[in-house]
Amino acid sequence: MSDKVSIIVPTRNRRDWLRQALRSARDQAWPDKELVVVDEASTDNTLAMLAAEFPEARVIKHETARGPSAARNAGIVAATGDWILFLDDDDVLHPEHVESLVKASKDAPRGAVVSGRWRRFTVMADKVRVGPIVCAPPDRRSLETLAEILEPMGEGTICGHSLLWPTTLLAKVKWDERLSANGDSDFFGRCILAGAQIVGRPVGMAYYRVHQGERVSSATTLRRPLSAAQYRLKWSQLLLSHPEHEIFAPAMRNGFMALLIALSGLPEARALVPILKDAYWLWGGEGYFVSNPPSNPLKRLLAAGALRLGGPSGLHWLLKQASQPGRVTKSQLAIYYDPQTDGDRADATTIRSFT
Repeated sequence: MSDKVSIIVPTRNRRDWLRQALRSARDQAWPDKELVVVDEASTDNTLAMLAAEFPEARVIKHETARGPSAARNAGIVAATGDWILFLDDDDVLHPEHVESLVKASKDAPRGAVVSGRWRRFTVMADKVRVGPIVCAPPDRRSLETLAEILEPMGEGTICGHSLLWPTTLLAKVKWDERLSANGDSDFFGRCILAGAQIVGRPVGMAYYRVHQGERVSSATTLRRPLSAAQYRLKWSQLLLSHPEHEIFAPAMRNGFMALLIALSGLPEARALVPILKDAYWLWGGEGYFVSNPPSNPLKRLLAAGALRLGGPSGLHWLLKQASQPGRVTKSQLAIYYDPQTDGDRADATTIRSFT
């Protein structure tokens, strides 16, 4: 086995961020690697940038945008490596990340998929701020990992580019191209059902970018919960007959409750809401509750009151008045801090070298 690693990067109209992601991929210490870029009909001269700056990259062009899951599947087909790492076009990698994952994977038990270390970062006022280092547990049961993946309110201990996938597994499991949201959770979960055990190892470092104040269109804001509902209902069918399905019940209830709040009162979701309610009760729901409650006591009280008086649609209305859809809030950004330790400063320097 040659241990060649294919780094697959789907992209659409993110030329400048893509440049940073590919610089970090090209600078990997692991010598046996290839860059596979799948361009989703970009209109920002992405292809010209790739030809000029990354001539070694294998580029697949979609004439029309088919979505990130379809792009990743196309990348899998084009890849020639023994291992695959999926990298989003706005994220970056530590130079030793791939090498560390390959070595850890070769030492891992048969059937294991290694997840290395990762941390979130954001750039505020031209300064890199970082979040805590995250690493999956080393020997957690696969069903417990799946329950974490299904939990919509948890922070999670794995992310896409913290994982190194054996190509043999991806010959059996593909990304679901129908999902525009939660595609990664769906893919990770089906890999687990196919026999993979995700094991954490404190090696490497993947950096996950959080965009400050980024807005998305109202169409995208609606499409995400609709796709999330499709994902949640799909997994409800997959797991209800599982002999240990009760381990997933809290996560499934939380997910359906969050969707009821997000979609109740929307004309586009009128036919879907009763189906979500039935699924919520099917997973043991016994009354409505505030999913992901605010940390502020007064806001928590107001949310509970809105839910009690108006049901999920009442809470949806209140949250809509108080929020700016599609924008990362100050409270969400508060977890990022100026580098404090030598490790923080080293990571910030690495991130800055690509950004």
